Amino acid sequence: MKNISRRKFVKATALAGAAFSVVPSTVMGKSFGHTAPSDKLNIAGVGVGGMGRNNLRNMSAEN
Repeated sequence: MKNISRRKFVKATALAGAAFSVVPSTVMGKSFGHTAPSDKLNIAGVGVGGMGRNNLRNMSAEN
């Protein structure tokens, strides 16, 4: 196993993180209509009745 100093490790991970943040959104799939799981809205309703059911139905198109 190759020994690596803490300074080199931090430098390499910082460069990798910076390179990842520069990647265009087309590579990540945003321009193709894909939605990341963290961007999706999860909604649940328990015992909401008629009006609440309509509200949930209207909000289901938010994703």
